[in-house]
Amino acid sequence: MADPRDEELARLRERPDNVHLLGGFGPLLVGAVLFVLMVLLAPTIAPEQVVEQPVNGEPTTTLEAITTTTAGAPASSIPVTVP
Repeated sequence: MADPRDEELARLRERPDNVHLLGGFGPLLVGAVLFVLMVLLAPTIAPEQVVEQPVNGEPTTTLEAITTTTAGAPASSIPVTVP
């Protein structure tokens, strides 16, 4: 006849089945996937916007007039500032 204490010790020594996703590494895998998605989808540099403001506070517009001649003279461009 087997000793009841031996049966109790054998029951305590049994390893339980691991029912966790990927043996408990599920949260690590989800975190790695989220990190990769964040790196791929989130912008790393904010878009730049260059704003120029004149020193005297008056807005100016610069137009470039292009003139061409057909008499063999070189074409020229003249910058024109409109207040």
